[in-house]
Amino acid sequence: MDPEVRTLVEAWHWMYFEVDLVFDGVLPENLHRRPGPNLLSISEHCAHLARSEASIVERYLFGRPPEQWAGTLMRRAVFGWPPTMLESPIEPELARLTLAEVKHGLMREHEHCLQATQSLSLPADHRFDDDWARCPTVADRLRIAAYHVAYHMGQIYSVRHMLGEETPEN
Repeated sequence: MDPEVRTLVEAWHWMYFEVDLVFDGVLPENLHRRPGPNLLSISEHCAHLARSEASIVERYLFGRPPEQWAGTLMRRAVFGWPPTMLESPIEPELARLTLAEVKHGLMREHEHCLQATQSLSLPADHRFDDDWARCPTVADRLRIAAYHVAYHMGQIYSVRHMLGEETPEN
């Protein structure tokens, strides 16, 4: 694997260090609660992360269309873009998951994507010619993956605070 690609994969993976912290002490009744209009619940943030990560890795690094991805709950298209998620109540199957199941589902999806990147043989500056023009290179796409995880971890802390929880780490 290209050394710069390896460094970026490691940085993206490192963003998941926050998962244990962000989930520590979440009240079960807050897991699927939206804190207000046009705001995602904790479980929806996790499902969105899983779907988006699959999109970045499966589609935008390996060129696989969504119909070729593993058919897990958290990879469903509904979780791809938050505004569409908010057009209806929380997805019923997601709402039935426990805190441990949501966390496990998120980490399982991340591990699957991380494992897939181990076979990535493209250099960091490889340019793609596809519909994600704002992130044309391997490096751009891996940076977005890392930033996206960090962003949503922060959003989960914010949701917890809006729901009246105190978080020891943030």
